[in-house]
Amino acid sequence: MEEKTSRSKWAKFTPLLVLAMGVPPFLNSLDNPRVALLHGADILRLIAVGFCIGTAFGMFMSGFGRRGQS
Repeated sequence: MEEKTSRSKWAKFTPLLVLAMGVPPFLNSLDNPRVALLHGADILRLIAVGFCIGTAFGMFMSGFGRRGQS
């Protein structure tokens, strides 16, 4: 029982770790001249595509975690 509680405590920090790994490349890409030439609609499309792919990937990976607990 104790193992499950410690695992759930660390599960709260996992998204923060992933975010911390993604922020430096994002900040580095802001100085790229090709990114500076993008229009607002292009940026919005990239955000939407990233959100959809990230959500699908998260749902896919969460399915693997639940399968072993049953």
